[in-house]
Amino acid sequence: MKFNVKKSVKWIAFSGMAITLTTGLVSPSWAAAEQNVTDAGASVTQAVYNDANVYKNTVVPLASVNVSSLLDKYRDFSKFSTGNTSKDTTLALNIVSWQLPHGGFFKAMEKNYKSKWDGKAARSTWKSKDGVELGTFDNEATTTEIRFLADVYKKTKNKDIKNSVQKAVDFVLTSQYSSGAWPQVYPKRGNYSDAATYNDDAMVRVMVLADDIVNKRQPFDSDILDNTYRSRLQQALNKGVQYTLKAQIVNNGTPTIWGAQHDPVTYESVPARAFELASKTTTESVGITAFLMSQPQTTEVKKAAQSALKWFDTNRIDGMKYNRQGPEFFQKDASSVMWYRFYNVEDNKYFFSDRDGKKYTDIMKISEERRLGYAWAGSQAKSLLKLASESGYYKLSKPLPQ
Repeated sequence: MKFNVKKSVKWIAFSGMAITLTTGLVSPSWAAAEQNVTDAGASVTQAVYNDANVYKNTVVPLASVNVSSLLDKYRDFSKFSTGNTSKDTTLALNIVSWQLPHGGFFKAMEKNYKSKWDGKAARSTWKSKDGVELGTFDNEATTTEIRFLADVYKKTKNKDIKNSVQKAVDFVLTSQYSSGAWPQVYPKRGNYSDAATYNDDAMVRVMVLADDIVNKRQPFDSDILDNTYRSRLQQALNKGVQYTLKAQIVNNGTPTIWGAQHDPVTYESVPARAFELASKTTTESVGITAFLMSQPQTTEVKKAAQSALKWFDTNRIDGMKYNRQGPEFFQKDASSVMWYRFYNVEDNKYFFSDRDGKKYTDIMKISEERRLGYAWAGSQAKSLLKLASESGYYKLSKPLPQ
């Protein structure tokens, strides 16, 4: 059976569990215009999502994996919060004063936030070619401010804080490309920052934020944002997920993982700094995969996530540990598993790189500054594979090292 949409959903009973939804705000993974579904006896009221209709007794692809243990780090705002309402309110109002006119915030502003903006100091050290101070999602910026401010608003109902959050959410919506990608900065910086940026989990943080707001998860379980905002964020999230699916790097017909930056129009993996070449990058792809696993599992979402898991499983290096400090950077360790940070776009050969923009296969061939100043490998995907395996979402080719 195929479906196309007309009306909105109030609730859905799926696998014996009622799922409450705000009218008109349904999951992004229903954005595909057509999905083949089979009757498995689930009772479902007619629902609307863009171009999709869901009918009674039709299984809806809602099942997802609980990956909170992997995604909760993107929700953390403890660097601002003290738990003292009075102190947090003072800090929140200071943060509001540093907010840029377009609604964004700059990064590494903790020291600045100790006092209110004096009306003169630079609120961002990055500017557009037109001299506009840039807001950014880099290094947890903007998304963390939004979360902290929303938390303080719940406790205080301060209107200035509420207005600031709404202004920052407008920045999130405005900065998104029509393709669904989010850049590192807005407005454009005129360099790699204008690319779709998964680096340092920037775009994943934005999508987790949007998903939390749509679903009224703490600290957005208040009147800080209305249904209009949630509807707009749902649409933005749909586009972000679709962009991510299209950006997945494919080798010989097989989907693999993602790069740190992608062209917002062509979806291709693109370079950033001289030592950050176009590549498949493992660190950021862990977060992307986890996020896709958290979403309702349409055929295309599940295929993308499971393909990435298979890539991690196939390319893992069991019995090896990365020591960032050296002098022996790669050490044998029976309990460890490791992945290099960068792999060629066209194949699965790893590489290191330096400020000369060249690729190296021997870490000792790059400068000491780069050897010690960057994480060239890691074990982050171990937790991802472990969770996917234990939940039954993915079957490992062999057990992970213990």
